[in-house]
Amino acid sequence: MQRDSDPPSRKRSGEPASTEEAGGLKDSDRESPPDDKPQGFVPADEAEYEKPHEEGPHGRAVLAIERKLEHRTEEEAAAAASPFALMGYFTTPKDIYHACEALRDAGYSRFDAHTPFPVHGLERAMGLKASPLPWLVLGGGAAGLSGGILLAWYTQFYDYPLIISGKPAFSYQAFIPIFFELTVLVAALTCFFGLFALGRLPSFFHPTMTHPSFPRATDDAFFISVEVSDPKFDASETRSLLQRVGAQGIREVSS
Repeated sequence: MQRDSDPPSRKRSGEPASTEEAGGLKDSDRESPPDDKPQGFVPADEAEYEKPHEEGPHGRAVLAIERKLEHRTEEEAAAAASPFALMGYFTTPKDIYHACEALRDAGYSRFDAHTPFPVHGLERAMGLKASPLPWLVLGGGAAGLSGGILLAWYTQFYDYPLIISGKPAFSYQAFIPIFFELTVLVAALTCFFGLFALGRLPSFFHPTMTHPSFPRATDDAFFISVEVSDPKFDASETRSLLQRVGAQGIREVSS
């Protein structure tokens, strides 16, 4: 007689079912977990992730690829940037003064000095021309004075003349404070905005800031930058001249 628990094969053959078949899966089959081992290399400890590339599997190949990408990025950035100037620095005001004289005597005209404090006479050593700012301020003051006089004349003599106590309509003595205030106001505004225009301000970035030692320009170093746009500029000759006058940290900066 066949039982419902017998396997189908045993039912057909009439042979009794074995204990393993009657019980279903083996104990070893029930207890063994599925094979979920990850593919590839997985560090046994998270500290493996902190190790240099050379210490881990395939590390040298990964490091070589990263370095190649870094070099390519640097080359692309260098190709995109255009050279702005050749820079070097000195450690004393005397050295930068003589260096500016040497550049001036060599015929350079487009170079600048960056110092942590004013160096008296440096503008003469650089061969700089007088600033047009005083003339701009004088013109602004004259325009303010002329505007004040014109305003007093137009309002009191032409537009709404009044004869008070027999005085003439245009009594300029009463308006001298107005003339003075307008003169000072327009001259001050001309000085402020003229200084911005001549100094090309505001400027939030300048290529000289890319020199690695440039922060010392506010402390103890005196920098000179010779622009590439100078008619006398030649990379090798300009570098040689800066070396002769004692410049340190000579390097090219890009915009």
